[in-house]
Amino acid sequence: MNLLIIWDWDNTLMNTKPAVTAGLQDVAAFFGQPPVTEAEVVNVMTHHRGAFWQNRFGDQMVSAIDYYVACYQKHFDLVSPFEKTKTVLKAVQNHHIPQVLVSNKNHESLVQEVARHQLSSCFSAVLGTKDFLGKPDPFFVQPILKQFHPDKILMIGDGQSDMDLARNIGATAVLVHRTESDLPRDYTCADLGAVLSLLQKIAFV
Repeated sequence: MNLLIIWDWDNTLMNTKPAVTAGLQDVAAFFGQPPVTEAEVVNVMTHHRGAFWQNRFGDQMVSAIDYYVACYQKHFDLVSPFEKTKTVLKAVQNHHIPQVLVSNKNHESLVQEVARHQLSSCFSAVLGTKDFLGKPDPFFVQPILKQFHPDKILMIGDGQSDMDLARNIGATAVLVHRTESDLPRDYTCADLGAVLSLLQKIAFV
C-alpha cells in the first residue's frame, strides 16, 4: 500500500496560537480596530481566509492579511512544538512513510518556521499558500497527490479546513487537540501521543 500522511501545521504539530494572537492584535491596532477575541483567533486558525478578515477589514482585507504575515514573523519566538511533535514525525520517518506538510499559512513563512525548528528533513514536501487558493480546495494539493500517487491518505489536523480537505480528496480524517469538536472525522486524538498510538495500529503495519 502506498500511504501518504498529510500534516497540518498550526495547532497540530506546532503551538502557534500565541504568535497568531500577537500578530492579529498587531494588525487590529494598526488598522484602528478593537482587540481580537478568542473566537476570532480560532476562526483565523481553522478556516482558510475566515470570516474574521472580511468582517473586520472589508475592502482592506488583502492589505490586512499582508500586514499580518509581516507581524506574525516578528513573533516566531512564541512558536513551539507540542510535546510529541518530533517523536511522531520521526516514527513515521523511520517507517519510510512519506509525510507532507500542507498549511494555509503563507508559504515562505511556513518554510522558514519548519527550518527554524529543524524539521525540514521530516517532510518530503512543504506546501503553503502563495495566493488565495488553500485548504479545503482539493486543487491546492493536486501537485502533492500527483507527486506521490498514494493509494491511501491520512489527513491529520485540527481545523474545519483540514477535515473538509480530507473529505474532498478521499482521505482518512484524523482530528487532533479538539476532542470536544463536532467536526466530521474518522478518528479523534486528544494529542500527538494519541496520534502516534493510532498510527501504530493503522499505518505501522
